[in-house]
Order: sequence, then C-alpha cells, then structure tokens
Amino acid sequence: MFFIIAFLLQSVLSVQFTFLLKSKELKCFGENIGQNSLVVGAISGNSSEYSLKIHMPTKKVDNILQYSHSLELQKFSFTTNNTQLNYQFCIHNLANSYMSFNFTLVTGMDAQDFSLLAQKEDLKPLEIHLKKLNGLVNAIELDSKEMEERQSNRFSGVSKISYKIILFSVATLLLMMLTNFVQARKLKQFFKYKKLI
Repeated sequence: MFFIIAFLLQSVLSVQFTFLLKSKELKCFGENIGQNSLVVGAISGNSSEYSLKIHMPTKKVDNILQYSHSLELQKFSFTTNNTQLNYQFCIHNLANSYMSFNFTLVTGMDAQDFSLLAQKEDLKPLEIHLKKLNGLVNAIELDSKEMEERQSNRFSGVSKISYKIILFSVATLLLMMLTNFVQARKLKQFFKYKKLI
C-alpha cells in the first residue's frame, strides 16, 4: 500500500505535456514550487526558432533565472530559494509558422540523480529506492508544513475581513435605524402640521 501511495505522489512531482503555438505567440506556464527544491526540465520544439524565459515575477522586480533561444532542445535546472514562489516558464515562438513543443518539468526527489550516490556508497537497488522514499517523505512533510502556514495566513486574513464585514453591517444597521427614526419623526410632524393626525 505504501508503494502505491509513493508511486502516486511521485507522479505529482513531474509534469510533461505537448502544446502548439501560433506564429509569434507567447505562452507562460506557472508552477508553485516549494522551498529548497531541485527543479530539472527541458523543452523541445520542432525548430530552433523560439525562446525560453524562466523567471519569478514579483511586484518589485522580475527575477530572471534563465533566458535562452535558438536551440531545438533547451534544458534547465535550478534549486529554489528559501521562499515558496510561483515560477513562470515562458515560451515565445519566433518562427513565422505554427510550432509544436514538448515541455517536461521534474521537481523534488524525482529530479535528483541517485545513480552517483549508488556508485559512491555501493548501494543495492532496494536501498536506493528506500533513500528515494525517505526523501519523498521529507518533501511531503515540508510541503504539509508550508500548506499549514499558508492556511493559517489565509485564515487570519479571512477573520480580519469577516470582522470588518460585521462592523460594516452593524454600522449600516444603526444608520438605517437612525434614518427610519428621523424619517418617522418628520412624517409625524408633517401630518400634525397638515392636521391629518
């Protein structure tokens, strides 16, 4: 059962798809990648007339990690920093015709090469698999901590907003009651003045 769960989680850490771009079209894909995670990937096109830009868009600056062009196969690898950010992978078709692209992205334990470790420490295949599973469990623990932190931040934001909504509702209710009271008094005075009451 544990191996089935590990296999399913392992498939979540890698992404591969094919897509088409029109002439001069730009398409960006975003991925929210965890802290201190290894990212390895490649993009290949049926021509070399395209560019790849990997960056972290923020409010202040656009932090470009890699920019390359004029290669049919472009590989990339980097390690994320201590903050969990949205990484953007932008592909720009520079050709005058449609192009087909194959995009592959692997993060976390799947991106690490255990063959060198196996040679260095003389590990058996089962031990290598156990090291991978151990790394996967550590990555899951880190991701769950990050999710708990994001959830607590969102909950505090929601509670602040709900508190403001309650205050606004009470203020609106008091204002409506005051308006109704003033309106009823004015109408009563008007009817007394016209001697209808």
